[in-house]
Amino acid sequence: MRRLNITLPDDLADTLQALVEDKKIASVSGFLAEGARLKLAYLQDAATVDELFGPPSPEEQALVEHMTEGGTRRDRAMA
Repeated sequence: MRRLNITLPDDLADTLQALVEDKKIASVSGFLAEGARLKLAYLQDAATVDELFGPPSPEEQALVEHMTEGGTRRDRAMA
Protein backbone atom coordinates (compact mmCIF):
# COMPACT_ATOMS: atom_id res chain seq x y z
CA MET A 1 0.00 0.00 0.00
CA ARG A 2 1.08 3.55 -0.66
CA ARG A 3 0.49 6.54 1.58
CA LEU A 4 -0.70 9.81 0.09
CA ASN A 5 -0.78 13.17 1.78
CA ILE A 6 -4.05 14.89 0.90
CA THR A 7 -5.66 18.12 2.00
CA LEU A 8 -9.38 18.31 2.76
CA PRO A 9 -11.53 21.30 3.58
CA ASP A 10 -11.88 21.68 7.36
CA ASP A 11 -15.62 21.00 7.39
CA LEU A 12 -15.21 17.78 5.41
CA ALA A 13 -12.35 16.57 7.58
CA ASP A 14 -14.37 17.36 10.72
CA THR A 15 -17.41 15.50 9.39
CA LEU A 16 -15.37 12.44 8.47
CA GLN A 17 -13.61 12.42 11.83
CA ALA A 18 -16.98 12.67 13.61
CA LEU A 19 -18.23 9.66 11.63
CA VAL A 20 -15.22 7.66 12.79
CA GLU A 21 -15.79 8.70 16.41
CA ASP A 22 -19.48 7.73 16.12
CA LYS A 23 -18.33 4.40 14.64
CA LYS A 24 -20.38 4.98 11.47
CA ILE A 25 -17.28 4.41 9.34
CA ALA A 26 -14.20 2.39 10.24
CA SER A 27 -11.63 4.98 9.16
CA VAL A 28 -11.29 8.12 7.11
CA SER A 29 -8.68 6.51 4.86
CA GLY A 30 -10.86 3.44 4.28
CA PHE A 31 -13.86 5.61 3.51
CA LEU A 32 -11.90 7.72 1.04
CA ALA A 33 -10.34 4.62 -0.56
CA GLU A 34 -13.77 3.04 -1.10
CA GLY A 35 -15.06 6.30 -2.59
CA ALA A 36 -12.08 6.40 -4.95
CA ARG A 37 -12.70 2.78 -6.01
CA LEU A 38 -16.34 3.56 -6.77
CA LYS A 39 -15.42 6.67 -8.75
CA LEU A 40 -12.78 4.77 -10.74
CA ALA A 41 -15.27 2.00 -11.52
CA TYR A 42 -17.73 4.63 -12.72
CA LEU A 43 -15.10 6.23 -14.95
CA GLN A 44 -14.10 2.84 -16.38
CA ASP A 45 -17.77 2.00 -17.05
CA ALA A 46 -18.24 5.37 -18.73
CA ALA A 47 -15.24 4.72 -20.98
CA THR A 48 -16.70 1.33 -21.92
CA VAL A 49 -20.05 2.92 -22.80
CA ASP A 50 -18.23 5.47 -24.97
CA GLU A 51 -16.38 2.64 -26.73
CA LEU A 52 -19.66 0.83 -27.43
CA PHE A 53 -21.91 3.76 -28.32
CA GLY A 54 -19.56 6.62 -29.08
CA PRO A 55 -19.07 9.79 -27.06
CA PRO A 56 -22.14 11.64 -25.78
CA SER A 57 -23.81 14.28 -27.89
CA PRO A 58 -23.47 17.89 -26.69
CA GLU A 59 -27.02 17.71 -25.30
CA GLU A 60 -26.27 14.48 -23.41
CA GLN A 61 -23.03 15.92 -22.07
CA ALA A 62 -24.79 19.09 -20.88
CA LEU A 63 -27.43 16.99 -19.11
CA VAL A 64 -24.77 14.86 -17.40
CA GLU A 65 -22.83 17.92 -16.31
CA HIS A 66 -25.98 19.48 -14.91
CA MET A 67 -26.86 16.29 -13.02
CA THR A 68 -23.37 15.89 -11.54
CA GLU A 69 -23.37 19.48 -10.30
CA GLY A 70 -26.11 18.46 -7.88
CA GLY A 71 -28.72 20.71 -9.42
CA THR A 72 -32.30 19.68 -9.90
CA ARG A 73 -34.00 20.03 -13.22
CA ARG A 74 -37.63 21.05 -13.24
CA ASP A 75 -37.95 21.20 -17.03
CA ARG A 76 -38.32 17.56 -18.09
CA ALA A 77 -38.47 18.36 -21.81
CA MET A 78 -34.66 18.06 -21.95
CA ALA A 79 -34.60 14.44 -23.13
